[in-house]
Amino acid sequence: MATQVPQSTIDTLAASVYEQCLQAPTGFLFSISQLQEMVPGKSNLEVTQHVLNELLRTRSLSAMTQGNQTLFKAAARDYADKVKNMSGDEEILYGYIQEAAREGIWTKTLKAKTNMHTTTMNKALKGLEGKRFVKAIKSVKYPARKIYMLYELTPSIDVTGGPWFTDAELDNEFINELLTAITKFITSKSFPRIVRGSSVASFPPGYTGYPSQNEIYRWVKSSNLTEVDLAEADIRNLLDVLVYDGKIERVVGGTAYRAVRKPESVNGFTESPCGRCPVFSLCREGGPVSASNCVYFEDWLNF
Repeated sequence: MATQVPQSTIDTLAASVYEQCLQAPTGFLFSISQLQEMVPGKSNLEVTQHVLNELLRTRSLSAMTQGNQTLFKAAARDYADKVKNMSGDEEILYGYIQEAAREGIWTKTLKAKTNMHTTTMNKALKGLEGKRFVKAIKSVKYPARKIYMLYELTPSIDVTGGPWFTDAELDNEFINELLTAITKFITSKSFPRIVRGSSVASFPPGYTGYPSQNEIYRWVKSSNLTEVDLAEADIRNLLDVLVYDGKIERVVGGTAYRAVRKPESVNGFTESPCGRCPVFSLCREGGPVSASNCVYFEDWLNF
């Protein structure tokens, strides 16, 4: 005769077994005999079966076969809390979306993996979205595709394109504003302040006070130019653009940056050592100073 066990008792026993399962290492597999040992009071196999069925029904445990043995794995608490309120179709889709992590998964791929009818799949996805378990995102690589990922995750840079994209579109205005601000900052650090009566237009060879990449990054972070959380690698990308555009150049062995003056504001003479040479009036071939033995030129060319 089958043992009649109140549902409240089964619920209590199942909760106790589940808590014990969570103490095991992640991914640990339990046999039926091990689960029976966890049932309070060492209940008989029939009671254990009722408890096991309840754990499977609520998705607290999942069953799998290894060889000729059936084993069980405990689901993470947050996962179990979610899936117990899902339909079967929703749970299947949720599992594949969870596996896709921060890259997300295309609806066409979901359909191929689940073999669901389009109407059934769309209904299940709509249910998951309504429960805020998953969300649809846009990809800069594949803007026409509808991609899903877990609601609480942040898409990877490969999906969003990083801070330079807004709603999967390149934000040119944002980029140009940052490029202009960074150029002005580097320029302010690249040349001496002009004092009346002074002809010094640039720093001497060997000058090491030009801003480094990290210094520029810290200035951007502290200047409240944007609320977007930029990484130092993002600033490096902007600096590369300015170098390619000929607005700045790498100096001090490539560890710092200096602004490049516009052609109308500088000429080769003022940029060369001759334009700042303290003994220029003595410079001539055969004289005490000449271009052939100028130490300033050597320093300048090697900088």
